[in-house]
Order: sequence, then structure tokens, then C-alpha cells
Amino acid sequence: MAGDGASFLPRLKSVFYAHFDPHRGPEIAYQVPEGLIASSAWPISGGASPIPSGSSRASSIVFVHPDRSESRIKSSPHKNSISSSRTLLNFDDISKYIIAQSPLCGRLVTCTAGTYKVLGFPVQLSGQYERNYFRFNVCFVFDAGADLSCYEPVVRKVNRVLTACEEESLFLSSPETSFKIHAILEQLYEDLNSYSETSIPIDNFNSIELKIFPFYPNPPPVKDWMVPVALINFKNIIGQNWDLTMAKVCQHIDGTKHVARIAHLAGCDIVLTRQAISHLLYYQVIMTIDIFQYSNMYTLRKSIQWLADEAHVKDECGPFVIKEGRAIPDWPEFLHLYSRMRPGKTVFEWMQDHDVRSLGIDVRRFASFGVIKGFLRRVHRWPVLLNNTSPPPIQNRPPPLYLLPLLDGEHHTDELCCRFEVGWPTLERWLTAVGEGSGDGDFGKVLMIYR
Repeated sequence: MAGDGASFLPRLKSVFYAHFDPHRGPEIAYQVPEGLIASSAWPISGGASPIPSGSSRASSIVFVHPDRSESRIKSSPHKNSISSSRTLLNFDDISKYIIAQSPLCGRLVTCTAGTYKVLGFPVQLSGQYERNYFRFNVCFVFDAGADLSCYEPVVRKVNRVLTACEEESLFLSSPETSFKIHAILEQLYEDLNSYSETSIPIDNFNSIELKIFPFYPNPPPVKDWMVPVALINFKNIIGQNWDLTMAKVCQHIDGTKHVARIAHLAGCDIVLTRQAISHLLYYQVIMTIDIFQYSNMYTLRKSIQWLADEAHVKDECGPFVIKEGRAIPDWPEFLHLYSRMRPGKTVFEWMQDHDVRSLGIDVRRFASFGVIKGFLRRVHRWPVLLNNTSPPPIQNRPPPLYLLPLLDGEHHTDELCCRFEVGWPTLERWLTAVGEGSGDGDFGKVLMIYR
């Protein structure tokens, strides 16, 4: 799971245990793998000097460009020599933030040195020690660009468990038991990189139980006019113990119904339906697209330059968009049709210009395929009323009065159609009447912005 470039979890480069020695000051007692964290006496390849880093979460602190201080590295029980070409960073550059002063103890601290990032949780314990306190830190090293949100609770828990062990039995400060830390670091390094979980017994009463869960980004706000598209088969996983609203909502997700329509068909409150859709978006089992209408407009994204040559795009397009029983055209023909979509030309006009029906193409699936794959995007209409005056009376279904405040360029036509439960032809007549236009694309005082 945790192979380089093949995992959604960052690769753990090194784990080390540092403490404050009463005579030598801050030092690394044990590290896995050996010799990757050097001291000032060790040569460093690549010049891993601290560089500015982005800010961390509110519960953690990020430090950059610290001064060097006196420190040494204690040899581990195993081999203590390694080629300098494998050295990641210098402990002296960050030691004052690894073995930190009291104000920083008990908080997550992130340091960036060169191309690597160190995540730690410094701890200070008071008691019958030589200097009346004992400071230590178990730190994890990653690439500087790694997202460490999933490892923050792991680092915090490891240090808190070891804190409990020290308070109960002097596990870390006693020479009789402190050597066991190296074995713990080895198992942490191997298990978290290989299995993303570990179980390490420490004594009869304490153990380290860890499992890494990825932190998904928060989904975008769910709107009533969004159309959810399932990325998995819900019929195979819906169980009797599912939340009732979630089970009802999933039954109506077919890639054509928008959120408000799903709420109506499922008999669920619209707020609960939005929450259910947001939950599915969070776990990335669905995605959302726009309502398909023949009045929609689309245009290509720049990603078409490389996606057009992707084998999976070429192989999947034909079977997905061609109606059953019809011959599948070659990919260049599909690509030509996609390239003819542009702002200002509706899907209906595009179909007429290129005789799309004769090719047996399901136009809705054709547009959806491009949006899902990421090389086609929807061009929305954003109406703006330039002069807010009362519209002339219309005998056939006049526009509602509360339409006028919404013509401010902040609400596109999909939102207006969904809110008033009408299609584009009806909304188009309303906008023409409100703007006193002549029709056929002329909306008069209503300016239409395409973006």
C-alpha cells in the first residue's frame, strides 16, 4: 500500500527517538534506518539546510531556518556507519525544535530541512531526574511535499503512549529498558510503510495500536441542481443496517437525476438528501456533473492535449456513448466531434451541424463521458439584468417577481431552472420578457455571460 508513487499515504523515510542527555544535551538515541540523520560531525550530501515551509494546522507549529546548537548522535545497538550519500538531514539544524523548550511541549511541531519534513511531538516530564525534568521526542521523517494530516494523530499517540510508560515505570530513562525503543522504531517503520497499521506490545499494561486512515478533502457544497454519478455499484453494497435516507438516495443515483429530483423521488427532506450526497462525495464513491439539456453548451479543456492519447479514454469512449447494436466509429471521429463543441453553440445546434443522430451516439452519455474524464467542461449562462425595471405583462405564465433579484450574475441558468422547476425554453421566454428583447437569443436588457 505504501510504495513510492503508488499510495495515497506518504512514504515514511525515517523514524528516530531523541532525548535530552544531562551531559551532552539534545541527541538522537536510536534511528531507523541507521545513519540517515547526521550530526555536525557527519558530512551531508546535497546541503540539507532548513528552508521556509508552509503553515501547519492550528494545533501544530511549523519552524524553519533554526540555528545550530551543540548536539551528538548516540549509536544504535546495530551497525552505526553508513554512506554519507544516504544522509537525509542534519540533526543540529533542527535539534532545538525536536527537543523543544516547555512552551512547545505537548504540541505537534513540524520542521522542514532541505527536501525533507520532520513531524514530532516533544514531551517534557517533571520528576526525580538529574535536571528535574526529562525531555524526549519520537519523530517521523517524510518528503517535504508530503501531506502529513493522516500521520499527525499517529505521532501524537506514539509519544503519549511512551509518556504513560515513562510515568509508570521509567521505561525511557532507565538503562534497563530504554534499549527496547530501537525495536519499537523498527516495527513502526516497517509496519506503517508496508501495512499502514501496527500493534506493538510494550509491557503488561501498555501497547501501541495504530492504523493510518487517509484524510480526504472536504467535498464542495452540494447544490440542488447537481447530478450525482455513481463510481461504484451501490446495489451490491446497500445493506439492511444502512441509514434509511442514504439507502433511499442511493437507489435513485443514475447519472441523470439532480439532487432536488432525487429528494422528491426518494421522499426525503432536501437538507438530508444534500447531506447524504455530501457524505458520498467525501468518500469519493460518486462525482457530480451538470444537468443535461439540449440547450447546454460545452467546450474542451487543455487536458485534451494529453488525454486524447490515453488508451483508457480511447477504449472506453465508443462502448459507452454508442447505442446498442450500432457500429462504433474510430476514436478520431469522436475527437473531431468533441472539438466542435464551443461556447455559443448549444448541443442541439451541434447535433444538427454534424448529423450526430445518424452515428448512433447517445448525446447525453457523450457529453457526460467528456466531463467525467476531465477534458470537457460545461459553459454556463449567467444572466445579468442591466436595468431593474418591472417587466411588461405576459399572458402565458409570467415570470415570478422574485426572479428579478436573482439576475445579478451570481446565479446561472441551471440554478434558476431548478429553483423555479422549469426548463430552459420557459426560462428563456421569461428572460426575454424581463429584458424586453426580441427573442431568438436577444434578451434586451438582460446581459448573458458565458463562462
